[in-house]
Amino acid sequence: MRIMIFTEVLSPYVCGISSYVDVLRNGLEKLGHKVYIVTSSLHTQTAAMKGGIIRCPARKTSNKYGFECRNPYDAKTIGFLADIRPDVVHIHTDTKIGYMGLQVADKTSSPVVFTIHDYFMDRFAADKSRMVWNVKTYFEKQHFRDMLDNADVVTSSCSRASLFVQKADRKRKVMLVRSGTDTERFDYHNTTKASIRKLRAKLGLSPKSTVAVFAGQLTVEKNLEFVITAFAKHIKRTDNIQLLIVGDGTETNYLKGLCRTLKLGNTVVFSGAVANTIMPDIYSACDIYVCSSDDGLVSMSFLEAMACGLPVLVKEDKEKIVHKTIQHGVNGFVYQKKSEFAKYLKTLAGLDEGKKRRIKQIVRDSLVTKDDTEMAAQYVKAYEIALQKYQNKRFK
Repeated sequence: MRIMIFTEVLSPYVCGISSYVDVLRNGLEKLGHKVYIVTSSLHTQTAAMKGGIIRCPARKTSNKYGFECRNPYDAKTIGFLADIRPDVVHIHTDTKIGYMGLQVADKTSSPVVFTIHDYFMDRFAADKSRMVWNVKTYFEKQHFRDMLDNADVVTSSCSRASLFVQKADRKRKVMLVRSGTDTERFDYHNTTKASIRKLRAKLGLSPKSTVAVFAGQLTVEKNLEFVITAFAKHIKRTDNIQLLIVGDGTETNYLKGLCRTLKLGNTVVFSGAVANTIMPDIYSACDIYVCSSDDGLVSMSFLEAMACGLPVLVKEDKEKIVHKTIQHGVNGFVYQKKSEFAKYLKTLAGLDEGKKRRIKQIVRDSLVTKDDTEMAAQYVKAYEIALQKYQNKRFK
């Protein structure tokens, strides 16, 4: 099949969606399918294709990505994409590049698969004005509905996406597709002790400390304030534990200010945005992955870290979805309170080197069936369902 994927963000932009699309593309190509990716970029003035990736001109905006496609209705670009004649249009965003996907699907009579990655109300949560937030969220809700209404198949990596659909006042069945990651690239066996020492020094991390890491967009829904205040209250300098926060976002300045107020010093280190290519090395240079979101979907960085052998500390969610990935006390711990977070963090930090090595392998082994080709094979089934549904609609 010729599959055309539409995503507002793509590597080297670091976030879960860009990683997800990279993994999906690799898996589909391994299975013999032809993949074209349409994305936006602040570094081009005209749409151009290189290596199967079409980058369209973008403009800066106040959404969580910081930019979006400048003109999703550009006739020349849509005509160029339509000439490729995709069999399926797969949309990963309800921002403007998603609307370009709907235009191409309409012009080529192609079925649409829409994958839910986030919640429309998260986009502008950092806005200080409640009125502005409400207005922006109203329009975002409509964009989310437009994708749901025009998709032949709706998918997500997490059952919580069904709640997002309900809150958008729509009744759509969400097909669950289990996330995968590139276990060949994300593998701690690819690093050496010397390279880890060098990277830790570059990041400002102690060579002998236990390092807990978070990677992703620094936005409100990530709930990183929980982790930082837990460190301030329960982790002493003598515990020799550091927190590395990788990424950038709307909450960056607030979180840095919070660390200064709490006098955490070098206990918490901000790396800023980094290239996706060095993320396997960063995970391998750390010891534990921390996640504190209350209502997010399955995080790609969560899986990437586990592939690199990092046990995960993850906050309990209402639907207990995290228990499907984390075996409490085996490949990580599930916590509710800050005191529990600190207790499990100290437990993992206190293990001897032999036990740490064994846990790394146990954690990695728990992901062996979640590779890129398995995820791609699930999407091929979704594409086949979409094709059938679309044909049934056309001939009614």
